[in-house]
Amino acid sequence: MIQFLKLRTEGTSGNEYNLISGRSAVKFFIRRTVCFILFIYATFFLAAAIPFVATPFVPMYFIGGFASIVCFLRFINHIVMFLRYKGGHIAVTGEGIAVKDRMFSLLIPAASITYLEHSALGNLVIHEKLKSTSFPLMLLAKNDRAALFDDFQDMSPGRTAVFRKIWEIVDAVGVALFLAVHIIQYVVQAYFIPTGSMEDTLLIGDHLFVEKVTYGPIIPQMMFMDKPLRLDFLRICDIDRGDIVIFRPPHEPDKDYIKRCIALPGDLLQLKDKGVYVNGERLDEPYVEGKPTDANGPFAGLIQGIVPADKLVVFGDNRTNSQDSRYFGYLDIERVKGRAFVLYWNTEYVLKRHDFSRFRLIR
Repeated sequence: MIQFLKLRTEGTSGNEYNLISGRSAVKFFIRRTVCFILFIYATFFLAAAIPFVATPFVPMYFIGGFASIVCFLRFINHIVMFLRYKGGHIAVTGEGIAVKDRMFSLLIPAASITYLEHSALGNLVIHEKLKSTSFPLMLLAKNDRAALFDDFQDMSPGRTAVFRKIWEIVDAVGVALFLAVHIIQYVVQAYFIPTGSMEDTLLIGDHLFVEKVTYGPIIPQMMFMDKPLRLDFLRICDIDRGDIVIFRPPHEPDKDYIKRCIALPGDLLQLKDKGVYVNGERLDEPYVEGKPTDANGPFAGLIQGIVPADKLVVFGDNRTNSQDSRYFGYLDIERVKGRAFVLYWNTEYVLKRHDFSRFRLIR
């Protein structure tokens, strides 16, 4: 934040504030390095995983890119100023401001100082009529920096307060968004059921939580990645027959579907007698409630036989009204995002019928 200052008219402390050194300097530059890496990571991650928009969300590259450039420039400035002022200090006295770098000591008379600037790079810029001197304000210990500011007077406290409030809001919103998207991507996400393809297990208007821990978290397809990456070593268990899963179908890569897993890799799948046979045995499917499993759809014949490795067959519980594997073929396991976990709301049932009986763990 840019801030304009002037020397206080009353007495100054005269204290000498030394640049950080040793372990303090190491910790400072480690934090700054981590901060820069986080800005870059957050840019790529949010562009690939931010909800409710088409991804990659290109504006995020510009926003994050700008923030990363500012962070990088500040980082470079800190390195250059540290090398210049290593072992140096600053002090404000009644005579003016004394600055010492590695080679020279300089006293800037109070009478020649027009104003002071806390610059965007984190420097204290001491402006005189014909020249200016920069000191690395951010390379002071936090307490020393606060004490040094007591020797200055803000030339526009109202402006500073407004900018500080804006920064606090941006910082809070940015951190909240960053954490929320990580929770949505790796832990749990809320979904709304817009169609009747899973009736009567899930009805139109149902709201449910999908947990993303059981099958292992998925790193989204960020820039320079060929595809999303599932961290299989973190999975709790594999997908099982009967699991209700959320996934991106091959024909609509930007849209989420919810279906039931019917057959796993290596299973023998057959559709006959209006039912589903897996490994020679007809599946007991009480959730279908007598609705026939027609072998229609352009891929209905192609999915019968041995399910290939890393593939699944998924059907909707409403077999007469479901765009599932019969219409788009095998589903790549890597496209599965999570498992339906809890049904927690339906406006029609709660507000109009006063019925809470359907809210439950999803099976």
